[in-house]
Parts: sequence; structure tokens; C-alpha cells
Amino acid sequence: NYSYQEGKAELFSNTHPDPYCVPYMPGGSLFMRNPPPPLEICFPDGDIPADAPKHLMNPDMTICRPETGKSAVGSVLVDFGKKNME
Repeated sequence: NYSYQEGKAELFSNTHPDPYCVPYMPGGSLFMRNPPPPLEICFPDGDIPADAPKHLMNPDMTICRPETGKSAVGSVLVDFGKKNME
């Protein structure tokens, strides 16, 4: 008959010291491997094609959406120790 605290202690003792992370997230092998360059760099004259993507990307290569809380416009803190971005 395990208590909650005993189970939690056993789970913690059996947890890998370097946990798995999704490849495209901070700490993953695909993180920012081929980030898309800004359109202003690709088209310095301002003649951006009509079919060019009009969305911004987060460092984890997801689309910036303020309603999801993942709108990393500007500077972003990527913590490789915790394997996340803030």
C-alpha cells in the first residue's frame, strides 16, 4: 500500500537525469536548425511576393498566435537547462 509521497519519491528516483525533449524544442536536435530568414532580408527592395507566408514563427517553429500564449515576437529567453522557452 503506497502513499502518494512514496510513489512520488520512487518516480523521481527512477526519472532519467536528461529527460526526452521533442526534437524541434529547445535542447532538441532540430531546434532552430533551419530558421526561416526574415522577409525583409530576402526581399530588401520590399517587393514581397503575394504568395509569401504572412505569419511569424516562434523559435520552436510553431506559428505565433497570441491566443495560445505562444507569441514570441521580439526577444525570447531559451533556457537549455530546463529545455523550454519563455
